[in-house]
Amino acid sequence: MKERRPVGKDEHLYRRGYNKPEHNYMNPDGTATSRVFRLREKDNGELSVEVRSLTKPEIAIVDAKKYFLFEISNAEVCEIEGLSTHHDPIYSEDYSNDAHAVIVGMTPEDDVIPGLLARKSRRVPV
Repeated sequence: MKERRPVGKDEHLYRRGYNKPEHNYMNPDGTATSRVFRLREKDNGELSVEVRSLTKPEIAIVDAKKYFLFEISNAEVCEIEGLSTHHDPIYSEDYSNDAHAVIVGMTPEDDVIPGLLARKSRRVPV
């Protein structure tokens, strides 16, 4: 496992959620549902996010027709017992992302923490 450095508590994080109503990623009032922050089995215990200071909303959202973008303070993430955020840049031949980070400390079965994160987040207009 590669060594990762923690994301500063003064940072903010972006997280995408599908914008199709059938996916149920946004409440009628425009806030995130817990699904935005829920781990899937394929996530291997790491929730992908992007560090706001290292990217722009237009880049982080990837495709505004397919996704909504939400923002959360890393300090609020780290206030939740067991959670931490680490830089995890992606470099490959066909894709690179210096802003990529991961939130660790959740399990796919967790119903509480995703809800807490969703309530602490806000939608970013793109």
